Amino acid sequence: MAITAEEFLKIAKTASKLDAFRDDIIQLKQAKVSNKEILRFLAMNDVHTSASNLCYFLKNLQNEPVQPVINTPITTETVQVNTATQIKSPAEASTIQEENNSVANRPAWASKKSMNELC
Repeated sequence: MAITAEEFLKIAKTASKLDAFRDDIIQLKQAKVSNKEILRFLAMNDVHTSASNLCYFLKNLQNEPVQPVINTPITTETVQVNTATQIKSPAEASTIQEENNSVANRPAWASKKSMNELC
C-alpha cells in the first residue's frame, strides 16, 4: 500500500474554494443578488464553480448555527413599580368612597351640587 487513509486525510482538500469568499457571498445574498450574479462575481475573482456547487454552499450556510456576536453589550431595561399605598382612617375612607360613588352614579347631565341636593 502506497498511502494510508490517515496520510491521505492530511493532504486531502477539506475546505471549499468558496470559503474564502464566504463573507462576500453572504453580503451579496443579503443584498438580494441572484446566484447567477454571484457566480459572475466569483469568476471576476478567478473562482470558477458550478451553480449547483454554489447552491450547495448556500444551503450549508443556512444550516450553520448562528454564532453569537462577541463584545456586544446586552442592554436591559429596568422598570420600577410603585407599590406604595396610602392608608386612610375609616372616616376619611367613607367620605372618599361616598364622593366616588356619587360621581360614578350620577347622570352625565347632573352636576355634583345638584346630586347633593337630590340626596
